[in-house]
Amino acid sequence: MTWTHAVFGPSHVGYVGAVLADGSEPGPVYLDPGSGADFHTTREVWAYTGRGSRPAAAGARACCACGWRGGTLPLGRDELGNVGTEAGPHLDTEPFHEDWLAHIEAVEQQTVPLPHPLDALLEQLSSQLTTLALDAPAAALKAVDAVDRLAKDVGRLAARAVEADTPEQLEALGSALGIAPTEAGSRVTRFRLEL
Repeated sequence: MTWTHAVFGPSHVGYVGAVLADGSEPGPVYLDPGSGADFHTTREVWAYTGRGSRPAAAGARACCACGWRGGTLPLGRDELGNVGTEAGPHLDTEPFHEDWLAHIEAVEQQTVPLPHPLDALLEQLSSQLTTLALDAPAAALKAVDAVDRLAKDVGRLAARAVEADTPEQLEALGSALGIAPTEAGSRVTRFRLEL
């Protein structure tokens, strides 16, 4: 099971990761899909049961694609045998999810703040569009189309104005947006090219 955030996308995908008895994090487990050359990998705790050639997890912790790691909670033998599978994890993930959400909140706090009047306007726009979607769906579709055009125009203007042509500039932009530098570069390119 993985967690995603609408704003931060693949830069901050969260999951419950395994911790070995020595405190280290095991390498990924390769899952054989049967026939074919594509192998799926995972670092989720359910895959580290000690069966076959896989190491056994001694603990679990919230992990994020950005490299952040939460505190480790020990796993007893019974818990390790009951972590489940990819299709049906049995481990209670709530404490790990809460750790990851706290990490996401910290990431949000480090991003460039929106001016308060704009933030309030966006909340008001969301509320009004939601109401309009329920009361007058055709008008809501018309309004959403207008907002989409506005977003593309402003996005293109911002993407052309931002300095994001060097790795250092992409690093700074990624930090301001709370995403990886490569994702920041993709966002700039997408808006520059109006994709």
